[in-house]
This record gives sequence, C-alpha cells and structure tokens, in this order.
Amino acid sequence: MRRFTLLVLVTAVSSAWAAEEQTSELPLVVVKSTPSLPGNLEEIVQVGSKTDTPIRDIPASIVVVPKEVLRDQGVTDMNQAMTHVSGVQPVMGGGYGFANNFVIRGQAMRFLRDGYFDGTAQNGYWRTFADVDRIEVLKGPGSALYGAGQPGGTINAVTKTPRRNTAAELSTTLGSFGTLNGTADITGALSANLAGRLIVNTEKTDGWRDLSRDIKEILPTLTWWVNDSSTLTVDYDHRELKVTPDNYGLPFDVRRNIVSVPSTTQYYSPFNYSDQTIDRLTLSHEWLQSTDLAVRTALVQDRRSLDMVRNAGGNPGNSADDMTGRNARQQTDDARYLNFQNEIIWKLGNPSNRHTILGGIEFTDTSVDTMRTGYNLASITDIYQPQVPETTLTGSPVVAQGFDRALTSRGWGLHAQDQIAFGEQYKVRAGIRTERFDVEDDGQQAGTARTIKDTVSFTTGSFGAVWQPTPTASLYTGWSNGKFVNMSTEPARISSSADRSTVQPESSSQLELGAKLSWLDGKLGLTTALFQTRRADYYITLPGATDPTPDGRDETTGLEVDLAAHPLPGLMATANLVVQDAKTTSNTRASNAQLGVTNVSINGKRPTGVANTGARLWTVYRLQTAALRGLGYGAGVTYKGASYADSLNLYRTPSYVVIDGQLFYETKFWDVNLSLRNLTDRRYYTNATFSGALPGEERSAFLTARLRF
Repeated sequence: MRRFTLLVLVTAVSSAWAAEEQTSELPLVVVKSTPSLPGNLEEIVQVGSKTDTPIRDIPASIVVVPKEVLRDQGVTDMNQAMTHVSGVQPVMGGGYGFANNFVIRGQAMRFLRDGYFDGTAQNGYWRTFADVDRIEVLKGPGSALYGAGQPGGTINAVTKTPRRNTAAELSTTLGSFGTLNGTADITGALSANLAGRLIVNTEKTDGWRDLSRDIKEILPTLTWWVNDSSTLTVDYDHRELKVTPDNYGLPFDVRRNIVSVPSTTQYYSPFNYSDQTIDRLTLSHEWLQSTDLAVRTALVQDRRSLDMVRNAGGNPGNSADDMTGRNARQQTDDARYLNFQNEIIWKLGNPSNRHTILGGIEFTDTSVDTMRTGYNLASITDIYQPQVPETTLTGSPVVAQGFDRALTSRGWGLHAQDQIAFGEQYKVRAGIRTERFDVEDDGQQAGTARTIKDTVSFTTGSFGAVWQPTPTASLYTGWSNGKFVNMSTEPARISSSADRSTVQPESSSQLELGAKLSWLDGKLGLTTALFQTRRADYYITLPGATDPTPDGRDETTGLEVDLAAHPLPGLMATANLVVQDAKTTSNTRASNAQLGVTNVSINGKRPTGVANTGARLWTVYRLQTAALRGLGYGAGVTYKGASYADSLNLYRTPSYVVIDGQLFYETKFWDVNLSLRNLTDRRYYTNATFSGALPGEERSAFLTARLRF
C-alpha cells in the first residue's frame, strides 16, 4: 500500500510539472464556490453533481448554510449548524456522545470534507468549525456519485482555502460551563505561485452536565498555482479530541416518564472518556486541459486512533425504580483509510443540446484494528436519588462479549454521469456507478478465533429532470438508490447464511419531487420537496433478542420547506420546516422486560430518535443608521417534535421549543458577538439515549471577539 501511495504522489506531481511546461491563458476550473447569502439558486456547490453546476440545475434537494449564517449565530459545532437545514436531526446511535451523528429524512447519513469521504463511517468525531467556510447538505442516497454510502444524505464541510493576499484573524470565545476557545487563522502568498493557510484551534470546556471537551487542532493548507490551468493543493489535518460521552442522559421510569430530577443529574460512569487522534492528508490536483476538458486527481490518507471507555447498556427504571443491566465497554481502535480518485469532466454540444459528462475511477482501502472488552456494572438502586456505584473498572466482572478483530475492506469503483441541457428550460441528469469490495474480518469474537471473507459487488444509479419555465423557477423530479457495506455488521451478514446471496448488503432508494424558486430579484428564495426514502437489509439488535437480525427495513415520506428572505436592507431571515411520516416496515419482534411487553412486532413503529416534525426560524438585523452602523442583533426559534427512545415506541421523548438570541457589533478590523442560548431556560431533551433522553443545555451565554489584520 505504501508503494501504491508513493506511485500516486509521484504521478500527481509529475502531471503538475508536465502542465507547467505548457502555456495557457485559460481560466482555472474551481469547483469550490464563493459563499453567498442563503437562497441563492445560482450558487455552485460541490455536492449533488461534482461539476460546476448551480443549485437550480440539480434535480435533488440541496441546502447551503453559508459562512454569514454560521458567523452571525456564533456556530461552533455541527449540531448548531444543522438546525438551519430541514429534515436533519441529531441522534445518539453510533456516536455515543463523542461524535456528531444525525439522521436526514429519518435515515442515516455520511460526512464529506471538501467532497471526499471524511474517514470511515464507523469512526466519527466531534466536528469543530475553525476551518469550515460553509456547509452543503445533499438529501437522499448519493451512491451514484460518492460510492457506498448511507441513505439519508450527505453533509459536506467546505473548508477555507489559501489566498494570495495576506490576511489574519484571531478569535477567542468565553462562555458558560467554563468554555474557553482560541483560534488563529493566517493566510497569504509564500511566493509568486504558492499560497498557504494555517489554522490553529484549541477548545476547552467543563461542559454541560460535566460532559467536557478538550480539543487541539493544527490545520495547514498549501496551494500551488503551477500555471493558469493547473493547481496542486496539499491539505493536512491534525486533531486531538478528548470528549466525555454520556449514553444515559436522564432515564425513563416504569411509568414511561423521564425521571423528575435536576437536569444536571448524572447516571453515567464517572470514568467515561474518549481520546481520539486524527491525521488526515489530502493531495488534490486540478488540470484544465481546455475550456471543455478538465481532470481532477485526489489522494486522501486518513489515520485515526481511539481509546474510549463508555457505558454501553442499561435499562430504564423497573418497578422498584432501579436501573439494571448497566455495563461499560473499554475499546481501542486503530483505523486507516485511503481513497484515490481520478475524474474527467468533458463539456460538449451546442446551445440547444449541451452535455456535461463526468467519468471517474476510485480505489478505497479501509482497515480498522479494534479491541473491545465489556464489564458488568452494579445497578443504580434509586433512579430518583441516584448514586453511581462504580468509581473505576477495577474489580468489575468481565462479560464474554469482547473481541479483538482486524476489519478490512478494499474496493474499486467506476462511475459516469451525463447532465444534458435542452436549451435553457430543460435539464436531464443520469448517473451510474459500479463497485466491488473485498471484505475480511480476522480475529477473535467472544473468545473464538475465526476469519470471515467475502466479495460484494453492486451497481447504483440516479436519474432526474429539471424544468425551468422562468430563469427564477426550477421544478424537478429525481430518483436515486444506494448500497452500503457496513463494516460493523458485515461479519454478521456473511456468517448468517450458508447462501450469502439471500442476505444482501444494506440498500436504499429515494423518489423526490420539488421546486426551487426565487423572487424579488433574489431577495426571497424557496426550496420545497416531497419525498419518499426507503432503507432495507440493515442489521438491528432489538430488546429481548440475543443476535442481530438482517430484517431492518424502514421508510420515510414527507414534505420539506427551506426559506431565505432579504426583504429590507440589513434584514435577513431563514426558516425551515419538515413534516414526515417515518416508520419501520420490518416484521421483526421485540420485548421489554421492565414493562412486561413480550414478542411484539415493530412494524409501523417509528425509528428511534426520529421526530416527524421540526422547524427553525432565524432572523438577523443590522442597524442601518450612521450612528449605529455595525450594531446588530438576531433571534431564533427551534422546534422539534416528539420522538421515541425504543423500537417499540414505549418511551416518548417530548417535543420542545427553544429560543436563542444574538447581539453583535462589527467593524472592518474587529467584531464582538454575544450568543445567548435557551433564553427562557426551558427544560428540554435534544434526543434519545439507550435508556433515557439527553437534557438540552440550560440558559447559557458565549462571547466571541475577533481581530482581523
């Protein structure tokens, strides 16, 4: 693999030198676009097409959260950013509190970073915004473009790039829960054709409910303009993240209510921790061979280590108000991810029939060396006056659920896409991708040594059409499907049946009908979509069951609306709404010993953590009078409907409404921003956990000061 990596590096650099020998006055193709205000249908995005295509021409739902919104609201993490996108909800599943995790349209999703997968799906992390310029969200399966992926959609973080003009920004944030953050961002030319950017970020907080974070990041980037047609970029991320996870929140009691105790009450083990290190190197080369032909080559190498102790199980309160079934897991992961891509973009045709053809080849190599040991913990004997009995794992009995395994997946993919424009009013897009993966699980599972191997091949596609009756209106329909090889459950799939063809990899599909509209010379923008998303063949382990089942199936049907308005000078408003029906279509049965419920089908139940309604309104006003110019304020309201903490929908997490505020003063060289969260000090619960619900933050304040040079 090292030889392969070296070969790719040499090839990329050699092509750059070859391009340098050519003379060209052609403009450079730049896929990244300049951020703009929300609602701009002409904005060019990375997700959705992989070509320089404006949002209005893409037959899919895409929402952009630009840097202006991120800055105005004082966004510091992904959870805050996603409140601006309809249909995106935070969930615990798989993240265990140390990583961001969401569902889109009731389905699982994946992260991209500058258009490339951000590591493995199994090894997430807490994402900060020190180097993030804006966020792009593509809803629905994106396998035809990005390969095996999750059905809900894709969240792409577009990062800040080097600039030739020298600039620097220093910022610091002080706030509630002992929060202290400092960031330095410096960019400028290093020579006539070389520019760099260095971002250093540190964050330390005691955290709400003592869920602390200690984060250090060094993020350098270099861009070399080889000539007018060729660019070579090297991007490196080094992150050290220490985050305390909480899998319990506040538990439910036997009456199915969340226990009535102070929100700061803790049920998680006091020694819980996660210590993660990420080193990611991205080498990308863009070469415009002519005005109609461009080549992109990229190599991503990602290495992640994780050392973690977390609670992994626990029941809601029983008839004696005890919390039983508690356990903890000690886990270490060493994950390595390599991705190589080479793509060609070719434009041809005439004004009445124009083609933009994308073709590419991709290689991925993923390996995760993981070791886990489980420990039984004593019960909490009174959930209303909890005393967490353990202070250390020493002496806790070991349960036979541990493993020491090496998971590997190597795959090749070929993809093609054609975007056809018939004049100015009609656009059609069709894409196809074929992939092959060799997967292996080698090691010990529950004390038994075994090696499991398999080869998985599949083809995915997408099709969509756009009708633009006017330059400011786009009506579209689209279909897409997806496949996903889940390394966490693939061994179970392989070993579950002698005839492996009867148990397929995870699959998904989506049908969508939508409109993208702009009025008042771009001052009012509306995006709306009707959709149905389905997911099948995924593994689930249900209460009362000892083994996972491959009969995971669910579907979501719904309506989404995203609105952006700039009605008056200085005034900006964004709003979003989702109304959906998310339900499980599996006939698998589950039980609940605490409530005496046995062998009940989950068919028709809502997936855990998914709310069927949600909405967000955010407004910002910058005062326009000369004496008060630079002063502004903002206010926002967030609503999330009720959800369930279990597959049988016996434990309900209530709906909530939270009000936030903003006050800021801006000048050319400095600004201060006071972010006020949960102004009414509302008690609410953000999402479900294993056996309860996670309390949202109490009223809090964060003051950010920035200085620009």
